[in-house]
Amino acid sequence: MSRATTPIWAWEHDEDGLHVRFLGRGASPTAEDLPSRLDPPPRQVGWLRQIHSGLALDARPGSAGDGDALVTGRPGLALAIATADCVPVLLAGRDRVAAVHAGWRGLVAGVIHTAVSRLGLVPSEVRAWVGPSIGRCCYEVGDDVALRLTDAGGGAVARSGSGARPHVDLQRIADHQLRTAGVERVETIRLCTRCHPDRLWSYRRDGGSAGRNWAVIWRAEP
Repeated sequence: MSRATTPIWAWEHDEDGLHVRFLGRGASPTAEDLPSRLDPPPRQVGWLRQIHSGLALDARPGSAGDGDALVTGRPGLALAIATADCVPVLLAGRDRVAAVHAGWRGLVAGVIHTAVSRLGLVPSEVRAWVGPSIGRCCYEVGDDVALRLTDAGGGAVARSGSGARPHVDLQRIADHQLRTAGVERVETIRLCTRCHPDRLWSYRRDGGSAGRNWAVIWRAEP
């Protein structure tokens, strides 16, 4: 678990030198501080200026620029994605990893497919973890956004009754897009960010005072 003095909500997976973390309240406010909050600490961390796009970039220590997915084959370099309701997706296969920030615009733009492709691996050999995001229970959208997300796939748009505004399951769309990209092993942490104020930040709940949840993945150095 994390070595930070402030309690951090965390979902963790460790296997053969691969480290997967989804961090909520209590985690670092900035990507630069993440190594001190992770156990084992990665040597370096890379991040993006997230712009709700379909762009995937090769990671480097520090900021890689504007985009919404990072890919690397470099051991010891942790990839960090910040969310406050959007879907974080972490990918791993052989010696490469990726981190994806998938809001509704990113899902429509195909950021998940782009990240899977940029890994350069056989998709069936890739594993994916879909982290906490706002759930269908709380994610109400307008008809225009609902239509675009319906086209993004997964049958994840629903109405609770006649005349009601659509509700969308972003995690289900992410899962659908991963599987259509050929990724067969997908694990989803089914927590709604808005429904768990004790664990997770949510922009829809907290507004401008919301902190950020972090999704981080890295391979240990040999």
